[in-house]
This record gives sequence, C-alpha cells and structure tokens, in this order.
Amino acid sequence: MKLSGWDVLTNRWKLLNEVQRITSNTLDARVDVPGDSIWFTGHFPGEPILPGIALLHTVYEAILSKAGDQGKSIKISSLKRIRFTGPVRPGETLLLNLTQEDGPEEILCNFKVFVKETIVCSGLMTVTKR
Repeated sequence: MKLSGWDVLTNRWKLLNEVQRITSNTLDARVDVPGDSIWFTGHFPGEPILPGIALLHTVYEAILSKAGDQGKSIKISSLKRIRFTGPVRPGETLLLNLTQEDGPEEILCNFKVFVKETIVCSGLMTVTKR
C-alpha cells in the first residue's frame, strides 16, 4: 500500500506503539522513542531531549485511538495543569496512563507519562466531540 504525501508527512511525527484498554475509561500505552526521531531535530544539539509538545502529541494520539474505535471525531479544547518533570532521551520507552471522563460535549483526560517508574509529564487534556 502506497502512502500519500500527507500520510508520509504525518507518520514521521507519530511515536505511539501500543495501546491497551484497561477499562472502558482507562488505557495504558507504550511508546518506544527512536533515537532518529524527527522530534529531536534541533532540540538540543549535542544533548537531545524530546520536546514537551511531542509528549502532548502522543497523549492526543492515544485519545484519538480510543475515539476512532468508537467512531468519534475530536479536537483538543484545553490543556490544564501540564507538568514536565523530567527529560526524555532518544531510545527510551515511555508508558502512558490515561483516565477519561466522558461528558455530553467534552472528554476530560487525566494523564501521566512515565520513563521507567518516574513521571516525566502529567496533566489534563480536554477534547471536544465533533
């Protein structure tokens, strides 16, 4: 199957590997961060660290995977209490834990991202159902 130019462009930003649903409103995901990821370009030369926006993008990918399974279309409406508490280096494995609360128009997603047993990012992402 040949990918379109848009698919090739967007696929190079994806990091999410595996999503496991634990219950109807919780999921865990695994992310293997490749050393040659485009996310490291220029961030920072000689001391590569995964940018915070890449962590948030991965959380959104996990939310999208669940919404897609349910036939929903969503977009981010807010980010709150976002904390970046540790660096993510090339070659590390991230574990994502996400708990969702469905409302009539929005989904509240509390998340934590771990490297080994250390939280490196946490917060609340609210997405709007379209």
